[in-house]
Amino acid sequence: MNMTNIRKKIFGLATVISMFATASCQMDDTLYYNNLTMGNVVEGRFVSDQGNTFNIVEQICGGQLQDGTRVMTLCDVLNPTQGASDEYDVRLRSFSKVLAKEPVAVENATEGEITVQDPVHVAQLWFAGGYVNMLIKSHVIPESETKHLINLVYTKGDDGEYIFNLRHNSYGEAPDKTESQLVLSGGSYVSFPISEIIKEDKAKLVFNWKWYEANDLSFNYNKEKDYSFEFEWERSGFMQKY
Repeated sequence: MNMTNIRKKIFGLATVISMFATASCQMDDTLYYNNLTMGNVVEGRFVSDQGNTFNIVEQICGGQLQDGTRVMTLCDVLNPTQGASDEYDVRLRSFSKVLAKEPVAVENATEGEITVQDPVHVAQLWFAGGYVNMLIKSHVIPESETKHLINLVYTKGDDGEYIFNLRHNSYGEAPDKTESQLVLSGGSYVSFPISEIIKEDKAKLVFNWKWYEANDLSFNYNKEKDYSFEFEWERSGFMQKY
């Protein structure tokens, strides 16, 4: 199989996700390249959002992938799996669990899911595998055991667009209250399945959230700002957008 074609077929998010350090290609004749991508664990195998199946034949990190979970993986693609299509043998280098939550229709949302809108930073946003995926960051108190709540509340606009509002409840962990102790978290991945919500093959999607006003290379934590991002969604598409 042509190596260039393989690289095109299973290229993931290595250029857009920064939480993992890409491992270098060592002296290994079987190594095609490193792959960083998101997907789901199905019957002990990792199925990427691009539709490829990765069989883990080696693992050099701790932990175990659990069926039914959504994860971000970093692995070495060793070779195509013999006798299979879109299937590859890989060496698993690291993985991180992704929070997967169902979006909430505005008519079914509780008052807290609608009214509480603490600032949250959307560092990246893309659509793949039937999910809208985000890398989000927020302020936390070091060694705090407070669990923040994230929801995606949606409705349909007058012009047929789908409006998604990201809601964050920090339960009091905010810069104006405990600024001396607060740090910006390293980031967490969260995925919301939306392909069943959208009925059309093509639609306009609008995402809204609240964060702080940008100030040069930092943020002004004394001034909140409403952010909005929209794009044209296609059911068959793979898009990295924000």
